[in-house]
Amino acid sequence: MARGGAERFLIDLIDNLNKDIFEPSVIIFKEKGAGYNELQTLNIQITVLEKKSTIDFHNILNIIRQLKNDKPDIVHTQLGGDLRGRLAAKLAGVKVIISTEQNTNFNEAISRRLVKIFTSCLADKIIAISPAVARDMKHRYLLPKHKCNQIIPNGINLNKFIFSETRPGKVPLIVGGVGRLTAQKGFDLLIEAWKRLKLDNIRLIIAGSGPDKDNLNRQIIKNNLTQQIQLSGDVADMSDFYQHLDLFVMPSRWEGLGIAALEAGACGVPVVASAVGGLSDFITEETGWTFKVGDIDSLKYAITDAITAIKSNKTNSKQIKLRSLIVEKFSIQQVALAYEKLYLELFKEKYEDSSSK
Repeated sequence: MARGGAERFLIDLIDNLNKDIFEPSVIIFKEKGAGYNELQTLNIQITVLEKKSTIDFHNILNIIRQLKNDKPDIVHTQLGGDLRGRLAAKLAGVKVIISTEQNTNFNEAISRRLVKIFTSCLADKIIAISPAVARDMKHRYLLPKHKCNQIIPNGINLNKFIFSETRPGKVPLIVGGVGRLTAQKGFDLLIEAWKRLKLDNIRLIIAGSGPDKDNLNRQIIKNNLTQQIQLSGDVADMSDFYQHLDLFVMPSRWEGLGIAALEAGACGVPVVASAVGGLSDFITEETGWTFKVGDIDSLKYAITDAITAIKSNKTNSKQIKLRSLIVEKFSIQQVALAYEKLYLELFKEKYEDSSSK
């Protein structure tokens, strides 16, 4: 339950399921993380089964025991839960097994890929959060079309991210980025682009935590940018964070969807994003500014263009179009309804099959 898009999706999905029909419970592998306390407030059963390694057979046995005890009708896995949860659910006799694939995973280890190929055979359906993820997982996991032919994007709670066309506009202007501090999120590219920008009266705040924190700090110090760039760590109230921004930048090298860009856009913050993966589904030249993935000069020009036009009608039009698109396609209520429909369809199918035998 670290702070991230997949974890946010899990909490919001559980919170929005119809409790007259569904009784959710969760198995996680660590009793830590920014989302753990929030998960506890949902008044559901939470089971923590610690794992010691990627392939931990004792952990898998514990999951089997827990599932046999709880007797769930449906098991829904994601992230590390795919590797263990699908196998454990099958061995525990669970009728319906589904997964959500959250990323394009360009840096996935061969060993992990092989295990996911094997356990993918055990799932009844694997949902992609974007067309980019659907294309990638079909190729990477050798999936048959019937098993991965559905896309349900992760959604956001629009009640938490209130739209405002008016940005703070105070000097210095504040540009923000948020995400795990890893190579995937491309913050090293953003820092390099910032060095080349040489802009006055503008500050960059990067929120989040992760293994690349020290490297990014060293990069900031080496380039004498300590007065211009701040690594703020995790943020408790993301809506408040976005409301203080004049511009949001997401420089990801790869991205399954891009929840942070959705949240920023829902708040009315103009968005600059790499033209990659799921980000390309909603950040276009009509709704924001895009740049070639990994291209520092392209990123620099996109930021410059966005800042230059920050108070223009052009920017205002992008803000409104992006918010409208998010309301239309990415609300958590719509996402929860889509999963409820899938759960019931698969359960009915499996139940009728078993009843007829």
